[in-house]
Amino acid sequence: MSEFLLHNRSGTLTVAGNGRIVSLEKDGYELLHPSLTAFTIGLRDENGDLLILDSRDFKVRPENAPDGNITVCFSGHQRFPELAVELNIRADETFFYFNAAVDGVPENHLPEWIDPVQPLLPPGGKLFWPRTEGILIDDLRFREKTHNKYHIAGFLDGSEGGYYPGVCQMQFMTWQRDGFYLYFAAHDPLHGTKAVEFAPEGENLTRLSLQTFCGDQRPYRSGFDYVIAAGKGDWMDGCAIYRQWAESVPGLPPKGEFPEMLRHSPLVLIYPVRGSGTDTGDMPDIECFFPYSNALDTVDDYAEKTAGCQLALLMHWEGTAPWAPPYVWPPYGGEKMLHDYADALHRHGHYLGVYCSGTAWTQKSSITDYNMEKYCAENDLHREMIRGPHHEINAVICNGEDSQRIGYDMCISRQWVKETVVNEVKKLTTLPIDYAQFFDQNLGGAFHPCYSREHGHPGCPGKWQTDEMKDLLRQCIHENMIIGAEAAAAHPYIEYLKFNDLRASFAWNFGGVPVPGYEFVFHEYICNFQGNQCGISYHIDSDRSPESLLYRLAYAFTGGNLLSVTLDKHGKIHWGWVAPWEMDRPDQDSAVTLIRNLNKVRRENPEVLLYGRMLKPDYSIECDKYTLHTFYGDREMDAVLNSCWETPDGCRKIVLTNFLPQSQQVTIISAKGKKRLETAPLSAVILEC
Repeated sequence: MSEFLLHNRSGTLTVAGNGRIVSLEKDGYELLHPSLTAFTIGLRDENGDLLILDSRDFKVRPENAPDGNITVCFSGHQRFPELAVELNIRADETFFYFNAAVDGVPENHLPEWIDPVQPLLPPGGKLFWPRTEGILIDDLRFREKTHNKYHIAGFLDGSEGGYYPGVCQMQFMTWQRDGFYLYFAAHDPLHGTKAVEFAPEGENLTRLSLQTFCGDQRPYRSGFDYVIAAGKGDWMDGCAIYRQWAESVPGLPPKGEFPEMLRHSPLVLIYPVRGSGTDTGDMPDIECFFPYSNALDTVDDYAEKTAGCQLALLMHWEGTAPWAPPYVWPPYGGEKMLHDYADALHRHGHYLGVYCSGTAWTQKSSITDYNMEKYCAENDLHREMIRGPHHEINAVICNGEDSQRIGYDMCISRQWVKETVVNEVKKLTTLPIDYAQFFDQNLGGAFHPCYSREHGHPGCPGKWQTDEMKDLLRQCIHENMIIGAEAAAAHPYIEYLKFNDLRASFAWNFGGVPVPGYEFVFHEYICNFQGNQCGISYHIDSDRSPESLLYRLAYAFTGGNLLSVTLDKHGKIHWGWVAPWEMDRPDQDSAVTLIRNLNKVRRENPEVLLYGRMLKPDYSIECDKYTLHTFYGDREMDAVLNSCWETPDGCRKIVLTNFLPQSQQVTIISAKGKKRLETAPLSAVILEC
């Protein structure tokens, strides 16, 4: 079969006459294994069943246009003779571009998704995956041993995988090996629903996937390009490419326009007012935190110890039931009690925040006697819920007898849903609440897939979901209260969700380590905080790694994020949310000292750690190593973390963070030579590059 060659500074791309990628060679180095197929498409029949077809099911007609572009036409499917798929491939100086079109889908079928351009990775290397702010994965098969194994994205199935825009906040991946990198992205300015994924192929290969949902568009045109680039470098080079593209299309807010609270860099103190440190079980009042004003002495104590203001971020404060979305109001204990606490916090120079539980629907609580089954039935609210392709109904997160609640996810396209959510947010603004993490459990701001044919939206997921979510978020904005989500805001939602609970703690069980990819791309546009570190005790062995909390604080700081800690029932710093309170606590003095020292550096250097632009270092670091013991194996990392920044006035800075309670020797190696210095224990320093 004939082959086509495209050349640019990324190398030479070879495409077979049947549309498969055969090779990408850069400077004599082969980055890809020959692909098995040119594309895969998913159709839904009238019964809601998924039919998967790929390019091998079609007759092929390749065309090489005079301008060097390649068009590959697929038709003649035995079952669907009218179905036609077209791939267009071209190149400029930097990128290889692909776009796709689908026509002739039978009227009784939905064009649900297309997965074009399926690069196949050879063994080895590391993959940057933009899930939960960034994971660098060196064992691409590890997830297949867990409940997070790869699956074709669709209706709610207990694992969000690489859902975009959502828990995957960006629509690209970067693979690196032997000093080379491969960049694979969807440069889609409308941010249509996708699965940004990697899948096992055969015994030791990995297929990259940007499964794109069509939204029942007939005929379907991608309207954007999938792009491939390559070069010498690593995952940061991929982040730099995506950032350059993101800044070239509309949608990002102005640089550096952060809410006033964030300019004061509060320490986020996360604690529940009732319960036992988990999301289930009995919910007794916690004397240290309820009534609300009981916590004021604890907040003031941390303010004194860390030499700065605090954001008291409350859990289990809802007067309905803990984790009973969409309803939260009135506060547990009444509005006056919480209002008095907010006033007291503000008099002392602090802030008040509350967790909520997003756009799900709670039929009944698994924790308390809260029950909405009768109300739901009387008002026929089942019609407002997300539906699957077989009209099934479910919820994606925290759902079940052994979890927080039993319920469903609401379809955000529905007017009743939008009005309900907006009204709940408005209730929060009747009190002087500074921050509401209303979209907790909508990771990244996700609107989960809905297949209902009765809601007035297309019968399968697509870019219409992003439009509907943006419309909802736009209505929720309030000038006196910041709105946020669980996990960093996905790319199209950054202008609305201005402060968010990061989820680097979720990275460990995917065969890799967290890396600040999101911060590299978006730090100038949004400021987030370290998060409640939910589930970290399931991943990191704190008995063998007693400094693990110090490492996580340093990781957040070095990436430019605000710091946070969770507190136990005695007001002491704990490992993270849902870590059993019976566990031995982290060393309190070390944690407080590190927080105080880091926040001092942060407040003194806002041009770096608040307004700065992360860069790929043009230097290397030599220092001692620290071994972090996870339940999946040991991870060796630098005992001094570092990051490189450019300030708004163009100065380059290095951040060095020593999170250990001993001084550390560091050598910075650059083209100009070596610089040796000693870093003090539990501290950070910022140097001129």
